[in-house]
Amino acid sequence: MMVKTTKLQSWPRLILGFVAFNAFVGAMILMFLPNQTETLFFWPINPPINAGLFGALYLGGATAVSWATWRNRWESARYLVPILVAAGILISLVTLLHLDKFAPGIRLAYWLLIYIGAPLLALGIYAAQERDGADWIVVVPVRPLTRQIATVTGAVVLGLSFLLIGWPETAVVHWPWPTSPLLVRIFAAWFGAFGAGLFWFQIERDWQRLWQIPNLMIAAAGLDLFMVFVYRHELIGGVTLWLYCGHLVLFALIGGLLHWAQFQTAVSRRTNQHNIVRNQTTTQKG
Repeated sequence: MMVKTTKLQSWPRLILGFVAFNAFVGAMILMFLPNQTETLFFWPINPPINAGLFGALYLGGATAVSWATWRNRWESARYLVPILVAAGILISLVTLLHLDKFAPGIRLAYWLLIYIGAPLLALGIYAAQERDGADWIVVVPVRPLTRQIATVTGAVVLGLSFLLIGWPETAVVHWPWPTSPLLVRIFAAWFGAFGAGLFWFQIERDWQRLWQIPNLMIAAAGLDLFMVFVYRHELIGGVTLWLYCGHLVLFALIGGLLHWAQFQTAVSRRTNQHNIVRNQTTTQKG
């Protein structure tokens, strides 16, 4: 079946390109200049492991948005909308709770402009592109098991994110390296955005327009685990370290499980098609 794809309009593509570039610059500062966040970022982040982990999340986001911008296909980029909306809302809320920690003036204004504007722009892009005749035809159906796994995972991740945003002090006490309520809430907001993205499996029914979400899960978990290894000298250790690393491994495994569920469906479909052809051939010979 030939599926129509809608190109991104010029202004949504420009905005997505800017989002990718902005996230990439943030990732480079946080990952390669973690000791200079007081002057180069929006608030001082200590110790460097926190900057590295934050930068890894930025890098994953920058890569995903860059890929969508380069491909220039709205249908395969549509999954970004719930993630960008959730990230903008949650990070804006966290910012308002910790305004005193941010560098005042233009840096704070720019940060707020980005994260308050993100949900509005994402929804605007969605409305404009859908009016342009976007396609919803299903070619590779999402398996019910895949949708269930995504929905349950999204609910758990979003629920835990809300708990951490609401009560970060409890997590700070047991965190496997020195951190702060602001950073706990920031990390929770990012993973809450992933949780919201997983609910998109309830809306979008074609796997070809969803497979990037589990890829993002695997990439985000892998990059964060790599940062933990890089900054292993800053770790306190103990049970909480194993819990932290374990939740990242589990997050990546669930991403892989979503791919596996769809792969099994594809294998089953090919087997059924082969059996149909073979039976038809046998019948004709008979």
